[in-house]
Amino acid sequence: MTGQPGGGKRRELADDLIQREEIEGRINRLIKKSRPIKAEITDCLDELTNSLEASILEQYFIEDIQLDTIALQMSYSFRQVKRLYGDGVKHAKIPENCDTL
Repeated sequence: MTGQPGGGKRRELADDLIQREEIEGRINRLIKKSRPIKAEITDCLDELTNSLEASILEQYFIEDIQLDTIALQMSYSFRQVKRLYGDGVKHAKIPENCDTL
C-alpha cells in the first residue's frame, strides 16, 4: 500500500494501444495534409532575391527555429534578424489563391 488513491477505472494495455493507433493516424493525416503547404512555402522562399531573408524565413517557418536562436546561430543581433525577417515577409510573393498560409 502506497497511501495513494487507487483511481477509478483500471487502464488496460489494449486501451493504450488503441489510443496510440488513433494518435498515430491523426499525426499521419496531419503530415500528409502539411506536405503541399510546406512545398508552397519553400516555393515562395525560392523566389526571394535576398538569400539572408530566405535563410531566416526557412529556418523560422520550415525548421521551426525561433528568431533569437537564428540570431545566435548566424552571429547577428536579434534586431538585425528581426528586420531581415520582416523584409523577407514583405518580399515573399504569396499566391493569391493561397488560403492555407
